[in-house]
Amino acid sequence: MMMKSCILGAALILAALPVSARDLRYSHGFAASSAVGEAAEEFAAAVAEKSAGAVTFRIFPMSLMTLIETGPGVRDGLADMGYVLAPYTPSDYPYYSFLHELSMSINLRPATGRESLAYAGAMMDYTFNNCPQCQADFAAQNQVYLSGATSSVYALLCNKPVVTPEDLKGKRIRAGSPSFSRLSDHFGANGIQMPANEVFEGLSQNVLDCAMLSAPELTTYSLKDVVTDITLGLPGGIYAGAAVGNMNLDTWRGLSDADKAAVWWGANVLSADISWNYHAQDAENLTEARGRGIQIHQASDALIAEVRRYTAEDLERVVQIFTDSYGLQDGAAHKEAFLAVLEKWYGLVEGVNSREDLRALYWQEIYAKIDPATYAR
Repeated sequence: MMMKSCILGAALILAALPVSARDLRYSHGFAASSAVGEAAEEFAAAVAEKSAGAVTFRIFPMSLMTLIETGPGVRDGLADMGYVLAPYTPSDYPYYSFLHELSMSINLRPATGRESLAYAGAMMDYTFNNCPQCQADFAAQNQVYLSGATSSVYALLCNKPVVTPEDLKGKRIRAGSPSFSRLSDHFGANGIQMPANEVFEGLSQNVLDCAMLSAPELTTYSLKDVVTDITLGLPGGIYAGAAVGNMNLDTWRGLSDADKAAVWWGANVLSADISWNYHAQDAENLTEARGRGIQIHQASDALIAEVRRYTAEDLERVVQIFTDSYGLQDGAAHKEAFLAVLEKWYGLVEGVNSREDLRALYWQEIYAKIDPATYAR
C-alpha cells in the first residue's frame, strides 16, 4: 500500500510538470551530493552537450521514488530513466541478479584496489553481448538496459567492534542481497535484507548492529553520525546489481537515432562516473571517519581465511540456488563465461588512474562497439 501511495504521489507530481518528448526525467534514490548524484548531473550535461540541447534530462534525487520503487516506476513511465537495483527483486531480474551474486569472487584473488572498476566493466560487457536472458528480463519490465555501475568493495559499518569470527555471532547485520545474507548466516549472525536508505534508522535505533555497505555510504546516508566502528576485509564483494541507467522501453523506442546516440554517449558517462566516484570516495570517507574518531579495524586473519573458504563454497551453491528459486537456465555455463569476462577486465583496468581514463575505456571496449540505432528496437 505504501509503495502504491508513493508512486501515485509521484504520478501527480509528474502530471504537473510540463514536458516535451525530449525533456526526460532521471530518478535515483540518493542525495544530490552523493557519488550517484554527482554522476547523474554529469550524465545530464553530457547528453545535452552531445545532442546540442535537443535532449535534456531533469534529475530527481530522492524525490520521485525510493530505491525499491524505481523499477516499477520506470516500467510504468513515472520516470524515463532510473537507478534500478535488480537484487532487491531478483525474481524480476534473475540473470542480472545472478551476475551480481558472483561478486564475492573478488575475495579469492589478491586485492588491487580496482576490483569494482573491473566488475562494472564485466557486468556491462556480459549483459550487452552475452546475456540475452538479462535483456529479456529487463524488457519484460518494459525497460532497456543502458548503464551498469558498482559500489566500491563492501566493509562492515557497525556500532560496535567486529574483528573475529566470534564477534559476528548473534549480530544483526544489514545485507543488500542474498549473497551477503548467506555470509551473515554462515557466521551465526542474522542477515537482514533492507534498502540502504533505511540503514541510518536501523543503526540509530539498535535494530542493526552492522551494515554491509561501502564506505561512501557514510556520507550518502549520513551513517558517519551513527557508525562507531568499521571493519575492512569483510564481507568483501561489491554491490554490482545496479542497472543505473535503465530507460523505459517505450521512451527509448520513441527517440530518433540521433537522440539515442546522445543518450548512449551519456550512458557511458553515467556508468564510468558512478563507478569511479565510489572508487575515489572510498578512501576519502575512511580518512574522514578516522578524523571523526570512528575506529577502523582490519578483519582478523582467521576471519579473512574463513570468508575465502566460504566464498569458494558459495560460488558453487549459488547456481543451484538461482536455478531452484528463480528458474535460471544454464547457470553453470553463465558463471564460467562471466568469470572469464571478469578476468579479462581485471587486466583492462590496470592502467585506469582517473575518471577520464575509465570513461575512455568503457567507451572503447563496450559502447563504441554497439549501434544504439539498432539496440533494443
